[in-house]
Formats: sequence, C-alpha cells, structure tokens
Amino acid sequence: MPIDPYAACPGGTGKKIKFCCADLVGDLEQLDRLIEGEQISAALEQVERLAESHPKRACLMATRTKLEFASRKLAEASVSSRAFLEAYPDNPLALGHAAVAEAIAGRLQEAALLFDKAREAAGKEPSQELVRVAATIVQASAQAGHPGCAQGIVEWLSDASLGSAEDRRLLAAVVGSSGVAPSLRTKVHFAECPAESPVRFEFEAGLKHARGWHLAKALTTFRSLKGVAAESPELFTNIAVLCEMLARPFEAAEAWITVARLKAGSPDDSIEATGRAIALETEADEDRSPVIPFVRASAPLAAAAEQAASGASGVGIDLLEDRLRHDGRFESAPFERSEWVSRGAAPPRSVWRVYEAVGGDGAAPSRLLASLLIFGRQTDSEPEAVLQGFAPDVDSARGIVESILGVGFIPTTEATQLPVVSPTNWLLSTQFRLTPPPLPTAGTPPGTPTVLDTLLAEQRGAMWERFLDRWPATPLPELLGKTPREALQQAEGARRVEALVGEGEATSRRRDAADAWATMRSRLGMKTPPAIVSAKPLEEVPPMRWHRVDMGGLELDQLRGLFLTALDAGFDSAAERAAEAILARSDTAPEDRWEALSLLEDRALSSERKLEIIVELRTLAKQLKASDGMIDVAELRVRLQRGDQAEIMRLLDHLRRDHARDQKVLEAVAEVLVEAGIDLPGMAARGGGQPLGGTPAGPPAQAQPASGGIWTPGSAQQAAPAEKKTIWTPG
Repeated sequence: MPIDPYAACPGGTGKKIKFCCADLVGDLEQLDRLIEGEQISAALEQVERLAESHPKRACLMATRTKLEFASRKLAEASVSSRAFLEAYPDNPLALGHAAVAEAIAGRLQEAALLFDKAREAAGKEPSQELVRVAATIVQASAQAGHPGCAQGIVEWLSDASLGSAEDRRLLAAVVGSSGVAPSLRTKVHFAECPAESPVRFEFEAGLKHARGWHLAKALTTFRSLKGVAAESPELFTNIAVLCEMLARPFEAAEAWITVARLKAGSPDDSIEATGRAIALETEADEDRSPVIPFVRASAPLAAAAEQAASGASGVGIDLLEDRLRHDGRFESAPFERSEWVSRGAAPPRSVWRVYEAVGGDGAAPSRLLASLLIFGRQTDSEPEAVLQGFAPDVDSARGIVESILGVGFIPTTEATQLPVVSPTNWLLSTQFRLTPPPLPTAGTPPGTPTVLDTLLAEQRGAMWERFLDRWPATPLPELLGKTPREALQQAEGARRVEALVGEGEATSRRRDAADAWATMRSRLGMKTPPAIVSAKPLEEVPPMRWHRVDMGGLELDQLRGLFLTALDAGFDSAAERAAEAILARSDTAPEDRWEALSLLEDRALSSERKLEIIVELRTLAKQLKASDGMIDVAELRVRLQRGDQAEIMRLLDHLRRDHARDQKVLEAVAEVLVEAGIDLPGMAARGGGQPLGGTPAGPPAQAQPASGGIWTPGSAQQAAPAEKKTIWTPG
C-alpha cells in the first residue's frame, strides 16, 4: 500500500518521512510489498543495494537489521544493529535493535540496559516497532531464566496500554510458563520513603524515575544513598526490585539479603526476602556448588568376554549378560533402538537398571542406582560397558558392576556438558524397585487398596524416609555449601533453612510432600509458624503464607478467590486446604464444590479416595445437568488401575452409548487406554475398524511450534489457520 509521507520515519528518527527520507518513498513501498509477500530474501537484497547508494540512512539501516533478524541471520543482524547504534546513538529503534541482538546472544543484562535507554529515548509515545522489540526481549528474558526482567517489561506495556490486550495477555503467559521460582511469584512494589528519612528528597527523585520507567536512572539514584541510608530496608527493597527488572540477579540477591537482615524483627518478611535472594542466586548461577552431576564411566569388555568364552567374543558377551540376568541387583530395561539410529549412534545390545543390594528375602525396597549399557563389537570400536547416572549413585553402582563383569570403569570425556541437579532434587528423585504381591484374579475388592496403591505407598514411604534422613546432613548450594543442621547455627543460615522448608510446605503438589516438609521441621527442631487470621488474605497475606491462613473464618467469596488464585499460581497446599474448606461449608454453590472436588480427586493418593470423590462428582453433575463423560474417563483410569473388569466394561459401554459424539471425551478415553498399555492402533488394524464406534484410535496429531524460536505477538505459532501468515521482525 502507498506510504503516507507524513507518517513517522521507519528508522525511528522521530521525523516525518517527508522531511527525512522523501527520496526513498518509492523504494520503501517496494520493500513493503516484498515483505507482505513474504519475499524476505529479495527484500534483504534490495535493502543492501539501497544501502550502498544511500549509506547511513536510518530507515534503511533499521529495515536491514529487522530483515536479518527475520532471516535468522543473527551474526549479520548483530553487526548491522551495532552499526545502526553507532550512527544513531540516541535513536530508540537503534537502541532497541541492539537490545534484541544482546538478548539473543544471551547477554540479558546488557539487553535490559539498552532497552531501558530505548524506552527513555522513545518518550511517552513509543512506536509500534519498539513494542515489538519489547515483546522479543520478554520472550528472550523468560527463556534465559530472568523473569523479573520479562515481567517488568510486561508491566510497562500494561501501564502504557501498548499493544493489544491479547498480546499483553500472551506475553504474561509466556513469563508464567517459563518456570518462575515460587519465591519470585510475589509482586513486590516499590517502597515509599519513611517520613523522617534525612534523604527523603533524593529518595523521592529515585521513585519518580522508577515509576516513569527510567530504571537505570532510578538504580543509580538509590545506589548513591547507600552510604547515608545503609539501615533503610525501603532503600534496599527498591534496589532489589530494580535489579530484578534490569536482569542483575546477583546484585538483587545481595540487596534482598540486606533487607532480610534489616527486617529480622519481622520473621515472615525476613524469611521471604531470604527466599527471594536464594532464587536470584540460582538465577545468577544455576550450577553453583555443590551440585550433583550426571556422569558416565566406561569399561572395555573384550578381555572379560574372551575370558568368559575362551576367545569367542560374541558368546562371551552373551555369558556376561546372562550373569546380569541371574543377579537380583540387575533388571533388563526396554529401549528404542530407532532413537539411537536416528541420531547416528550405534545402539547398545542391552540396557540394565542397577539396584543397590538388599538384605533378607529382598522384600524391602531396593534403590535404583544407575543404568548399564552393553555395547557389542562395532566396525570402529571394541565391546564396552557404559555406566551412567548421578555421581554418588554411580560410585555406589561401580563396585557392584565391576565385580560381576570383571572390569574396571573409568570416567568418560564428554563432548558436551552433562546435566546437573541440586542435592535436594537428587534426593527427591530417588526411585525404588518394589516386589509386587500376586495380582488378584477377580479385580480388587471394594474398599481395599489395589496392588498399585500399596506399591506406590511403599515407594513414597521409602523415598520420604531417605529424604528425611539424608537432607539435614547434605551440603546445599542454597545454604552456601552448609548442611541444614550447620546453617541453623547462625542467623542468616537459619533464615535460609526456613525459606527452603517453607517453600516446600507451600508449593508441594501432593499432600504427602507437604507433610514431609512439616516433618522435616520437627526433625531439625524448627518451630511451626503460627496460623494467620485475615479476613482478606488475597490483599493482606503474601502468597507464600496462604497455606497458613485460617480458612474457617473466611467469607465464601474470599475463600473461593483464594482457592482459584492459589491453584493458578502454584501454591498447591493453600489451594488444597481452601478446597477442603469449601466442601466443609453448607452454603457453597454446586459449581464451587465441583471445582474443589476436581482438585482433590487429582491430588488423591489412593484409588479408594478417588472413587469416593468421583461418586460425589456424579451427584453434582446431575444437579448441574452437566455431561458426565469426563467423570467416566476419570473413573475408567482408576478402574483400569484396580483391574475391575466388570466396571471397566460398564464404563466403556456407557461411553459408547452416551458420549460417542463427544470428541474431547473420546480423545481422553484413548489417552487413558494408551496409558494402560492398550495398543489402540493395533486393535483398529486387526479389527478393521475403530474403537468406541468410529472413534479414531488416538487423538489427532497437533502441529507443534518449532522449539527454540523467539516468540512474538503476531508470529505464525499463534496464528489461526484461516488467518494470513505474518512475518514478525523486531522493529
């Protein structure tokens, strides 16, 4: 379409096209047509030719940079954005493009500072191009694990009503889905200056900069007050918040530690400031010591195989595998050969799980230690065994495997860095092998636990007992290398332990996990925090304390709001307690009871309790005149676990008769059957039809967005199929 000569210059100069680049109007129109036609390569070639005859023109430099970003020519875009910024150092679009280049390169602190300058240079009416730049930096910050920076930009967009409401909602969802630490989910506002402060004038100046979204200026102002207001928690709160938004997690953590010390007289505030500092320390250095690394060790098998079979290596490896098969500490594990072949790697002959030795008759749970991979002779390699797992477990497994195979393992040199986990997550991921009792021949009698219930309860018990026994004496990075028992001996360390235990209580998804953290308190001799009485907890109580609220005294609307908000924000203990309080009342609406029961059914640990809740849900479905299709699906999953054949057939028949046209229900049924190990495609192929009266054997394939890209509003990943495809480019 024709370009309006009185429109703003696309180079971000702030001038009208008529007074800036009137001689390039025809060329800019041609470039627009090429971009609209998705001819990005042709447009880039055109702008490169124009740049040779019209050097250092802002409109061409901006267009070239955004086309290079759109073409994924990131190295060239970085060079172009740098040249654009050197030519126009105060141009908001040049600053924005430079910020995008830094963000994509992973230098978020530099990107945040450049974007802050771009936002300030743009004034009160930033261009749509700068809004697109903001969206890109939100995504890059969220992907890089800097939620404070991402959320700060979303708040700026919302405050200024920039972009569409839908775009802002999607950006907020991007931040929320990026894995924000629970301690950072609480919104912290800028603190007001105390009335008696001797630095009130300078403090107010810093607040004015901060609220005007001139973050770097505000941070400089507040930093300058450290010498004269070193005991002001309000000052360090504002420094911490600004550092979070400017992607300076280490400095933010230091500021929150200072806030925690200054607020020692208010234990809850002090502990939550410490929890925030711990999360930011992890953000600054995710792999800080001590961590538990994933390791691999290998051992040649040729000599061992020859010794086992007198020189016949193939037979020798068979004999070695037979030794493993007849040793109770090993268990054959399935694996997909095609996955190895697809990445150009030779698949192993066999894969084995290695368990620690158990005494007695083997009825006690046996902890999983590592995986053992047996490779046969290849064209370019001899037979070998590879032992892999987390370092302490591999150390325990090495002696078991070496003694039975007659080999010695040595650590392997990896081309890429292997993953690491925190000691807490390592303990929480412990797995055990259990000895199942004989399966009942006629299903599980009503009111009794299933074999699976019993096994899972035993697994949970073994895991939590090991966790409760080991965690207090385990050095943790969150405690700066100290164990919880050691950290409790000094004030800051005690606050750190309180923050870790409190987060476990508040955010554990299952009741048994929250109970385990509560038990950890008693084992460490820590006091139980008191209950909180508040008529308006959503307004008066920070989220990390919601699970401590006295639910019985709340008005129904407050209770309902707390339930929904806690569930959405991931504070599961509060959500579960609120759900139980909703069900205990006689004045709750059926809709509220439905939501509360649905949560409790999902959280229930035993099939018996799940079935009890499903009965209540069916009663509510009749009251609400709602479809019971998804209730049937939930019950089908439980009945399959229990082996209740008569009930399974009844449910399948009911689903076929009453819900054969409900695609959502049928897809859920297919998912449940696949979970149970039923080969639906195979059944359909053998029967020449489809299960449940014409239902597809599985849910339809969904097109998945490409991973690793930078999402922005208007990108193809979110466009509806009928919409015209758009190409997003920063700026």
